[in-house]
Parts: sequence; structure tokens; C-alpha cells
Amino acid sequence: MVFVWGYLADTVGRKKIMLYGYLCSSIFSFASCFSQVSWLLIVFKFLSGVVICGPHAALMSYLAEIHSEIFRSRVYLWLGVAFSLGNIILPCLAWLIIPQTWRWNIFKYQLELNSWRIFLAVCTIPEFLAFIAMSFFPESPRFFLSRKKLDEALLVFRNIIYSMNTGKHPDTYPVKCLVEENFFAEFEKRGIMKNIFHNCQQIKSLFQLPNIYKLSLLASIQFASTVGSNSMKLWIPELFSMIETYTVIHPNSESVTVCKMLNGINSHSYFNGNNSSSVPVCQESIVNATVYINSIVISLTGFIGCSLASSLVPIVGKLKLMVFCFVTSGVCCCILFWAEKSNVILALFSVFVALSNIGAAVLTLIIVDNFPTYLRTMAVSVTMVFGRLGAVVGNLLFPVLFAFGCFGPFTMIGATCLVCAVLTVFLPKNTTEEMET
Repeated sequence: MVFVWGYLADTVGRKKIMLYGYLCSSIFSFASCFSQVSWLLIVFKFLSGVVICGPHAALMSYLAEIHSEIFRSRVYLWLGVAFSLGNIILPCLAWLIIPQTWRWNIFKYQLELNSWRIFLAVCTIPEFLAFIAMSFFPESPRFFLSRKKLDEALLVFRNIIYSMNTGKHPDTYPVKCLVEENFFAEFEKRGIMKNIFHNCQQIKSLFQLPNIYKLSLLASIQFASTVGSNSMKLWIPELFSMIETYTVIHPNSESVTVCKMLNGINSHSYFNGNNSSSVPVCQESIVNATVYINSIVISLTGFIGCSLASSLVPIVGKLKLMVFCFVTSGVCCCILFWAEKSNVILALFSVFVALSNIGAAVLTLIIVDNFPTYLRTMAVSVTMVFGRLGAVVGNLLFPVLFAFGCFGPFTMIGATCLVCAVLTVFLPKNTTEEMET
């Protein structure tokens, strides 16, 4: 389905996919708030997840096509800043809303609204605001050019990009006409069947040399990076909850590594001091303010990291920065195995998440740089498919390995980060590094 979204964005336009995608996603997300049975909640969240893939892939191409080479690298890292800001706001909202004891019964107890449903409803607001904001944005001029709509592209360049950026009158724009791209020069002159055949040829070109080599390499990096980073991000709140639970059970423990704490909780064998019975007692996980605060600190570190990286990427280069991020995040994950103090554990988690966010933002920039306009969103979509597959694989492997101890999952995540760094070395430099000059 992600690939279909990419094809549609490359065919009907970036703006339409984002505009209607955000609207439909917000509707499905809002509908999930009123679900009174679990299967209906799962259906609405699934539909929302399917729909949001389209706007996300289209946004990656849209940003590349409305910004010049000078600012493109920084824009993607500022997008990472926006994601980090959202990750800061999310636990704050959860901390504010979910612990409340709100409960309303509507339609004679047929519909129940409580705090977590209110939280889901509040989370739909950004999607609806994105729908409203996109209605004021223009279509990508590069997409217009690829579709032989020269007048529309010139209008966007002159009346919106040039006039808004310089404050000058549109008539002073020095470019008076545009040259059409040859690839779609005959697009509007063909019949329906010929257009379908042409679209198939367009998709086919993505899986031919040299595109297939770049696509395979980038998809492999995307898969490995999400196996590592996404698994850690999903499990961080649960890991902090387990650490807090261990601290409460063993208040006088000192010099205990994070793995000993996690293994102690993972064994589910807690014994009452007054009870000599060997029967394990199940201990409820503790989710207190510290868990929320740690999540906020981690997101804040990612926010600062992406902000600093936006200034470094034009100087260091995309490939070098991505290698540094993957290597350092892998090392941080390996060091976690021996970490003892809670502040050190939090710092390592924060650095890991910040660097993985920077690496993901730079990887997206490299993907859009390596493919032409008519293949760009499809290429992003294909790599997103492998990214989501990696997220599923990592999230399934993490608890399986964790059942045997915390050494396994930490090693898996650290190893995948190092694999990403090695694969990055094989990326074609002539299409990434040279585009920065």
C-alpha cells in the first residue's frame, strides 16, 4: 500500500495526496476515540496508519522540490526537529491527560468517554491542522514541470516562491518561460491504454540499473536502521518503567547495572521478605512521573541534536554525518550493557535517540537526492516499506531476545547500527556529496 501511495503521489501530485491524506487520517483517528470494542479501535487505527503513509512519503519529496540545494539539507534536519518537538509534546499531553479520572457516559451509557480516549482525540488535532495548512500551499513546481504544466510551474515560481521570499513584485521575476522535461513531453497526447503502459514503464525504470542498485542499498540501510532505532524507541518507556520498578523493590541497591535491573524484573521472581515461599509473586510495573520526565528529556535531546546537525551537515557532508551517527549510536547501545547510574542510563538513551533521528533525517535526504522527480516518491515509499518491515521485525525480536537476558537485544540494536554505517560507505558519492557543491 505504501508503494501505491508513492505511485499516486508521482502521478496525481504531492499536494493532493497530502491534503486529502491528512483529512482522511484525522477522520479515522478521531473515530477511534469513540470505539467501545477493541477490534473497532484496531480497525480505525489500522486505516489511519495506512492512509498516513501517503502524506508522509509525499512530504519527503515535496520538501526537496520546493527548496534549493543550499537549504535542502537543513530543511530535512529541521523536519527532524519538528518530529522531536512532537515527541516532547506527546508525553507531556499523556502525563497531563491520561492520569485523570475523567469518565462520561453518553446516549444512556451506550458511549463512554474517559481520559485515554480524550488523549486520542487531542492527538488528532495536528493532522487536521496539517490538512488546513496544506490547502494554502502550492503544488510542487517540479511536479508541474514533469507533467508538462509549464504555466502552472512558472506561476508557483514567480507568484509564490520568488515573491514571498524576496518581497518583490512577481513581474520582476527574471525567468519568463520554462523548458519542458522530455520524459513526459508526450504524456497528455497519449490515450488511456498508452498512459497505463507508460506508467508501468515508469515503475519498471525504478527497478533497473542504476536505480535498482541505489534502491537496494538505501532500502537495506532503512531496514537495518529501523530494526535498531525503532525497536529501542518503542521499548524505552517500558524499560524505564522496569528500572523504576526495580528501584522501588530494591531501594538500597547500589552499583547495579541496567542489565541486572532489567533481568531482575524480567524474571518475575519477587519474594516477600516475610514469606519464605519460593512461589514467584507478580509485581505490577510502576509508571510514575519519572517515566514521563525521562521520555521528555530524551525527546528534548533529539530536538537539540537535530537543531545542531542542521548547521553541521553543509560543512561535514551527508554521508560522513550519517556514518558518524550510526557508529556512535551503536557504541552507545553497547555501553548501555555496563551502565549503572540512572543519569548515565538516561544520557545514553538520549544520545542514541538523538543520533538515530539525525541519521534517519539524513537518510531521507539522500534517498530523494538519488532519484529523479518522476521516481522520487515511489523510491521513498519503497524504502518506507522496508523501514516498516524492519520496525516489525525488530519489535518481534526484541522481546524474544529479552526473554534470555538484556545482552541479546542491546547487541542486536548496536550491531544493526554498525551495519548501517558500513552500508553507507557503499552509497554512490557522485549523486550525494557532489550535489552539495
